[in-house]
Amino acid sequence: MRQIRVEILGVGLEAALLNHKVARKYEEGLKEVARIADQAAGCANGSDGIEMECDAVIHFIDDIFGQGSARKVLGEETDLLTCLDAFDELADVYEKQVTPILEARSRNALEKLQKNGDVQ
Repeated sequence: MRQIRVEILGVGLEAALLNHKVARKYEEGLKEVARIADQAAGCANGSDGIEMECDAVIHFIDDIFGQGSARKVLGEETDLLTCLDAFDELADVYEKQVTPILEARSRNALEKLQKNGDVQ
């Protein structure tokens, strides 16, 4: 299965992001992090909410890119702003990093076909 390399907070990670099962896991993970963030906002203790949100982002990263990936991106210790920055980049990873790869491949294929006279 082909791995797609993306960067999250400047750290390169790879996953089979164009596999339908991984894409579904990504979509569900986004929703889960958002759901947990909403729950965390209602925590009586701010520290509990921070821990909930960070844990959700850490789990999401590890679930998509493999165990230990979150540690590579976030470091040994992290904070809520860093986790939210990582989540923001994850939320845009298809639009900003995966789709351009697909568009370039499509352009290359079309140019080859046009060059061969197969397509006008």
